Amino acid sequence: MRLVAGTILATLFLSAHAENEDRENPLGVNELRPEFNSSKEILTGSRKAGIGDDIDRHPGGFDFSIPLGKKRHSKGSTDLFMSAVGIGFVSAVGQKAPMDVTMGRSLEINWTEAIGLRYNFNRRHSLELGMGFLWRNYRMAHQYRFQQDAAEVLNIVPYPAGAVPKFSRLHIFQMTFPLMYDLNVKHDWHFVVGPELAVNGGHNSHTRTIKTRYSLDGEKYKEKTTDLRINPVTINFVASVRFHFIGLYVRYSPCNVLDTNYGPKFQSLSAGFTLWGF
Repeated sequence: MRLVAGTILATLFLSAHAENEDRENPLGVNELRPEFNSSKEILTGSRKAGIGDDIDRHPGGFDFSIPLGKKRHSKGSTDLFMSAVGIGFVSAVGQKAPMDVTMGRSLEINWTEAIGLRYNFNRRHSLELGMGFLWRNYRMAHQYRFQQDAAEVLNIVPYPAGAVPKFSRLHIFQMTFPLMYDLNVKHDWHFVVGPELAVNGGHNSHTRTIKTRYSLDGEKYKEKTTDLRINPVTINFVASVRFHFIGLYVRYSPCNVLDTNYGPKFQSLSAGFTLWGF
């Protein structure tokens, strides 16, 4: 009797122990480890293809950016840029005596592309469309001066008898819209050429003026006339060579500077150097 009772108790104890183990690990120890490892590998693979990795930020191939240097982008890319500021000398082409504007005395300051949009066909060839500014001074320093009469006609007249001339000059401001082809020749040597549309003077009369200074009998005289009659729109042709941040340029305008009904007929030619650019 005791033997039978002991056998029954042992059977119940072993059955209860086995049931507890099944509740804690219903799949078994050997089945848990492979699934845990497989789950870890899946999470790791997800991290590798996650946000932190740049797989393809521009799937369409179009890259629009604003560079801070001269580095060219890849084929078909577009970027904003600023070109060099230039200082040069300007002459009056086709002028007739007694007008005597000379390149050595007449200056221009230009910012060909204060803001520009460049399309890069590749790392060597690009097309640039921009907006810029141009200030020009056509200056005479001999015995004749610019003077506008009551009918707003600009004439070339002598100074008063006994006067000591200082200068007489035309000041004209232009807003320019260049369209330039840029060839990166080799080792950051660039050749740039193209036309620019010039809007002359605008609505502000002080952007097209005459200023004359001279002395007479110990007194200093200054004459200034605004609202000079000029051609409102002209075309310039520009060519430049640049190496890194310095370059040389030539600008020619085949159009008459002044409205020929109100002044002498002449065109302009200028040349100078550029100081910096982005």
